[in-house]
Amino acid sequence: MSDLTEFQKRRLENIKRNNELLKKLNLSGAATQIKREAGVNEDDKVRKKKTPRKSSNKRTASSKPVRLPTRRSSRLRGEAAEGNGVPNLSDTELMKKQYSPDNELLDDIKETKIIGDVKLSDLIKSEHEDDLLNKFKLYADKKFSSGDFFQEIRKHKGEAKPELEQQQKEFDLQMYEVFQPNEIKITKDRISAMYIHPIVDKKLIIGGDTGGNLGFWNVRDEPLAENGADDLVEPDITRVQLFNKNVSTIDCFPSDSSKILTSSYDGFVRSIDLNNLKSRELLQLKNEYDESLGVSKCQFSHEDTNVLFLSTLDGEFSTLDLRAKSPGCSLRRLSDKKIGSFCINPNRPFEIATGSLDRTLRLWDVRKLVEKPEWSQYTDLPSYKLVSTYDSRLSVSAVSYSPTDNTLVCNGYDDTIRLFDVKNDHMPEVLEPNLTLKHNCQSGRWTSILKSIFKPNKNVFAIANMKRAIDIYNSDGEQLAHMQTATVPAVLAWHPLQNWIAGGNSSGKVFLFTDEKGTEYS
Repeated sequence: MSDLTEFQKRRLENIKRNNELLKKLNLSGAATQIKREAGVNEDDKVRKKKTPRKSSNKRTASSKPVRLPTRRSSRLRGEAAEGNGVPNLSDTELMKKQYSPDNELLDDIKETKIIGDVKLSDLIKSEHEDDLLNKFKLYADKKFSSGDFFQEIRKHKGEAKPELEQQQKEFDLQMYEVFQPNEIKITKDRISAMYIHPIVDKKLIIGGDTGGNLGFWNVRDEPLAENGADDLVEPDITRVQLFNKNVSTIDCFPSDSSKILTSSYDGFVRSIDLNNLKSRELLQLKNEYDESLGVSKCQFSHEDTNVLFLSTLDGEFSTLDLRAKSPGCSLRRLSDKKIGSFCINPNRPFEIATGSLDRTLRLWDVRKLVEKPEWSQYTDLPSYKLVSTYDSRLSVSAVSYSPTDNTLVCNGYDDTIRLFDVKNDHMPEVLEPNLTLKHNCQSGRWTSILKSIFKPNKNVFAIANMKRAIDIYNSDGEQLAHMQTATVPAVLAWHPLQNWIAGGNSSGKVFLFTDEKGTEYS
């Protein structure tokens, strides 16, 4: 009944309902009986209506023009409904229509708007849901990063800003070629931490893997001899197993570059003295039940180089004074789940940022203690004052501050890189990113988590690319380089002073890029 208006459909229902009621009350002939008792003859009325009235030229009161209302509905005028073309039907004509509630229900369904979330398979009944998913899964599974199109964008971008061109030239780095990457296997298992020693006249690269092994690569800068005399020469790599779980941090003591700091998921923090190759246990982190607490990251304080900040796999945070004779630490709770990354703001050393498995990026003021934080479901530990929060769709893998321009970068499993402006002393409670870049971070179980990391002395950060490359950006989100590799260099490390960067892969091998041009390796 698509040719009837909603009003006509309701009127038809009322007619049917009234007729049924009259039948139940046996009143179907009541109207006719009343008219007969009153002496009203229907035939006379019809006959009177059909009798033509004699014309008269006399002006009488009845000959005055009838005043009609200035506004009448289209239905009363006998006109079609506006826009629909539905004629004005009488009750008798309506009854002649083959009306069916099922037909009306079907029409209503066809005209119903779709509101809210819906599965397309529920709307497409002709195909099975699994068949529909398989048909389009090929397109949905295509993961990409904005860095994948670096070369194409440069070709069509036109004239770039002079500052950007200068930065791109500065980070037009070349891969180390004295040895091929498949020969530079510094650890036995998947690399989980990387570090480049700050020395500038030589290169020392240290890597740690998921089995607790450490590898020290003393990089050879001289090319191999062309006469074949160095055919049997191998990279100078020294390996040692110092832990029994993932190596989480490798760093250098700020006050003594000959001492290396390491930490692990087994709860140990150790130092290594390169002068005598002795390792000292600095801390064995345990909870109140004497169970090991895995250390997820360590970083030296910017205010006091003798103080070490560290986070755990259970969401705790602590500080460690290395000058103490019997080092101990008081735990604070910053998350109900694993803290995968944290970073100290170089411009406000009392402020730290954490990225957690609970899908948040948070800023904290470590000067102010909160006994019972409202945000936590636990009441076992106090916390620090929560300054700002950014809620992500999925877990946040990495956070890193730029050295000078107050930019904070984070990335996670929502396949984005987000840049925040954190220069204000009074940050809002809810953080909003200034810029969001698309980046595939679905590394899976065989590749280490991708983490963006700022260069210690420049406002430039790097992140591995799942298309087997290293992408470099400035703090404005402009891409400076896209350096191809043979496999995914998931774990990255910058040299703190030189434009050198190294990436480690899932089989313990290293890719090294430097700005040393003009040297031809055989």
